[in-house]
Amino acid sequence: MFIMRVDLLLQLHLFAVAFWLGVVAVEYLIERGRAQSRSQGFTVAALHRRIDLLFETPAFGVVLISGLLLIEPSRLDGLYALKVVAGTVAVLGNVLCVIPVLRRHATAQRDDLAAVIRQSRLIDLISMLAIPAGGVALICGFYLMVQR
Repeated sequence: MFIMRVDLLLQLHLFAVAFWLGVVAVEYLIERGRAQSRSQGFTVAALHRRIDLLFETPAFGVVLISGLLLIEPSRLDGLYALKVVAGTVAVLGNVLCVIPVLRRHATAQRDDLAAVIRQSRLIDLISMLAIPAGGVALICGFYLMVQR
């Protein structure tokens, strides 16, 4: 018989959130160097793709699944609802962001600088929504945890 240990699930969720945050921070640092040169921009495209496939996608997958399992429907109002919605926006934003990351890598392999720049702008646009949403979810989660 399967019995869900909420305390262990919460620890897994928090670990995955922290890991995901670290991955996003590394990506931010790498992305800052993309405009230094054409070759640097193409290298960033390749690195970001690898980071997404090997680390970020599994991390936000664990965050999504554990978050869904942790939802308490009876509490879905106020700050708790904001946390759930913001976390969902952050995860969905990252799911969406994988598409331009993969496209940018493909265009870099074809040596199409204009397309690489377009995909980079799309990545930036999605990130401007997803990263703050993740921050809101994180702040709400800490506040709610302290209040318990």
